[in-house]
Amino acid sequence: MAYDNNQTTSPSAAAGQPPATRAAASSIRASTWPYKRFSDNANAQKILLRPQDPPPASDDPTVDALNSLQDVMQQVQRSTRLISAPWLIEPPDSESFHIASGITIPGIDGVFHTVVTVTCPPGRNGVLNRIANEFIGGGFTDFSGDLVWQIVRNPGSFISTAERNYENITASLGAVVKPTRISGIRIFENDVVALIVRNDAVTTSGQIIGGLLGGYFYPRTWDDQFDAQDKSISW
Repeated sequence: MAYDNNQTTSPSAAAGQPPATRAAASSIRASTWPYKRFSDNANAQKILLRPQDPPPASDDPTVDALNSLQDVMQQVQRSTRLISAPWLIEPPDSESFHIASGITIPGIDGVFHTVVTVTCPPGRNGVLNRIANEFIGGGFTDFSGDLVWQIVRNPGSFISTAERNYENITASLGAVVKPTRISGIRIFENDVVALIVRNDAVTTSGQIIGGLLGGYFYPRTWDDQFDAQDKSISW
């Protein structure tokens, strides 16, 4: 609560009596002690409680509620757009790819060898969402560690890296005739993605290692437009 100052004029006289004076008030104070009508300090003023002043506009609850509603609506719009992102839903002008290949099992040399590659064309981004890696023949057991596969981006370059969750594959994740669907791995213009394998212990020769990479490319302008509409560009 805030405080207001009371009137400081002399007390009014009762009906039919002469005007009251400060002296009379002083006499009243003396005669009514300790029940005084005024403070001991003659200059003090009586104080009354009153409601607080309304808050400034910046703290107005109505304004805060409106700002909160706008924030919620912006987040809903952003979430709706994100659900239809081109790397989640294949655009109508996309181009699918489904590339399979195989190599004769390499020797035990501690080196990774390329099984199959796919290159994202100029002006396109894409999604890798189907893979297969298989050993055709005898002498290998899944999870034995005798063979290790990886999915890498831009192999042989100084920025070559294995994709997260696919840097140490020790079992077949699907056959070429029936590839496994995975959560999409985004790829970008001119990226080279490869399935590679290293033989750590398989001594038999002549077997085949097969692989497949599948997904779709789409015009890069889909991503450009998507970023332009989002203020945070934090996809």
